Amino acid sequence: MQGNDIHEEVNSIIACMESTGGEEGEEQSVSPVAETEPMQDIYVLIVREHEEAEPGQPAEEGIIHTTFAQQKPSLLAIAVCFFALLLPISSIAFQLSLALNPFTATVTIFPKSQHIVFNGTLQTGRILAPITLSQSQTGKTTGTGHQDARQAQGFITLYNGLFTSQTVQAGTILTGSDGVRIITDQNAYIPAANPPSFGYITVSAHALYAGGRGNIAAYDINQACCSTAIKAVNATSFYGGVDERNFQTVTQADIHTVSTLLKTHLSQALTTALQKQLKHGEVMIAPTCTPTGRSDHQPGDEAATVNVTVSETCSALAYNHDALRAKVTDLLKSQAAKKLGAGYRIRGNPHITVTSATPAKQVTLSFHSVSMWTYALNPQEQHSIKKILAGITKQQALQLLASFPGIETASITSSGFGDDTRLPKDPRSIQLAIVSGMSQYQHSA
Repeated sequence: MQGNDIHEEVNSIIACMESTGGEEGEEQSVSPVAETEPMQDIYVLIVREHEEAEPGQPAEEGIIHTTFAQQKPSLLAIAVCFFALLLPISSIAFQLSLALNPFTATVTIFPKSQHIVFNGTLQTGRILAPITLSQSQTGKTTGTGHQDARQAQGFITLYNGLFTSQTVQAGTILTGSDGVRIITDQNAYIPAANPPSFGYITVSAHALYAGGRGNIAAYDINQACCSTAIKAVNATSFYGGVDERNFQTVTQADIHTVSTLLKTHLSQALTTALQKQLKHGEVMIAPTCTPTGRSDHQPGDEAATVNVTVSETCSALAYNHDALRAKVTDLLKSQAAKKLGAGYRIRGNPHITVTSATPAKQVTLSFHSVSMWTYALNPQEQHSIKKILAGITKQQALQLLASFPGIETASITSSGFGDDTRLPKDPRSIQLAIVSGMSQYQHSA
């Protein structure tokens, strides 16, 4: 019965609301504006309160759904809904921004770096078999010579057929069969004849005019001269007479030019020949060569060309580059430990220059090396640094980093949403970037 009463009450309320809605609808139908406004369905939920059920009867709940007539939306309701949705949407947007832009920091560390310059010696390497090569080449001469005309020189024998001595004065001119004129250089005192022998004397003479024409043959002059019973004869030819002329000569530069070219060719050939003796991984030290040379003309000689021959003997030493670098690196490690202390690591390979080599029973190499050593932060140290820096201010972090023995300087940058003056509290949000080689200090051994 109670349930029926509730239904009746609900039905009466609905009837009343429909009646009221109908009246409003009639009034609205008169206005054209009301027809164009949007209408909204309104749902009403009516819940019956619990009542004690009579003995033997179950309790009942009545839920009645009904649809009221269409009503115009309320501006207040719209505003309330808008502001009710604004807060959760803003919260979601903020959470999304935090997820997409987490607060992180990058700590850039410049560790200390130092140079170590070290000079030393090591017994390593071997002697290559010496090689000898020879080459010859002919080159043109570039020197010039000048020859003045000269008179031919010779001797004249004067015979005396008289029984008294005779004298022929110096400067006596004699003419040969080819017309060349010869003049005596000294007085001739010819002894008397002693039959069957003639008296005779030989004096020096020269051609009257300079030039090669004065080089007369023997007995070109064979004639009577000067006085009765005196005869002049050139028993030997005249020589030394030359005409004036210019000619090519050999210079020291000519020999040197050809010799240098030959040495260059020989050095290349000898280097190639010595390199063929190298084993895998070996490097040859510059060969030591002993050259010798000779030429077919000497400086000043008249010649259009000069032929030069050069012989060269070269010997060399070789060493294994990797073995030398390993031994030098071991020496540098001990030097670095003494000079720099623990924590420094060599960066790259040391630059090694072999300055000299001494061949003996075992080759001794002298070397000069330059190496760069940088303080190395191991993973444990890096993890500890992150934990120490987490949550502190950037200024405090920079002061702490500057106090570390192996750090030269540092800088900090941050990104994302967070306190820009501090580092993230989570060490995992801190990234370390280590840059080597900022400062360089030189040490010599």
